Amino acid sequence: MINIELFFDYACPYCYRGHKNLLNLLEYYPRIEITWRPCESHPYPETYFMHSDRAIQGMYYIQEHGGNLWKYHRLVYEACFDKNMDIASTDVLAGLAKQCGADHNAFRNCIEEDRYREQVLAGNRYAWGENRLDAVPSYRFGKHLLGSRDGLLVPVRELEDFFRKAAAVHQTDGPIQ
Repeated sequence: MINIELFFDYACPYCYRGHKNLLNLLEYYPRIEITWRPCESHPYPETYFMHSDRAIQGMYYIQEHGGNLWKYHRLVYEACFDKNMDIASTDVLAGLAKQCGADHNAFRNCIEEDRYREQVLAGNRYAWGENRLDAVPSYRFGKHLLGSRDGLLVPVRELEDFFRKAAAVHQTDGPIQ
């Protein structure tokens, strides 16, 4: 398997579009495995139309408890951007998590207790501090980084080239050209 880290934020419209591009490309690259690296583009106390820290905590819950993570990603993005729902709401997130196989009440308690808060903060430090990202979505394979920049989404062609190069490196164990 080829592991690619995906840095994203549920409250980012570019990440939602990037998620759709990712789903389409992964059909052609079945050996690519995604490591989800959520990070807040606009953490508190910054003013933003929607904060994603609770949705990210929900992702960690789903991941830890064996829920359908791919479905959770899709539902959270759709709730935020297609249905104009508040993804900072515990009620909204618990309803989405239930659709992904999570126990509604246990999920709700976990989010209300901020159980994964430290993981959210660590994800922010990893993305913005250690990896020095300019924007999300961004992708990393080993030491190679492909990131959104200048307020623009990574073009699907560039993402596909990145996947192709990652697959080539994996086959030859050589450097990306």
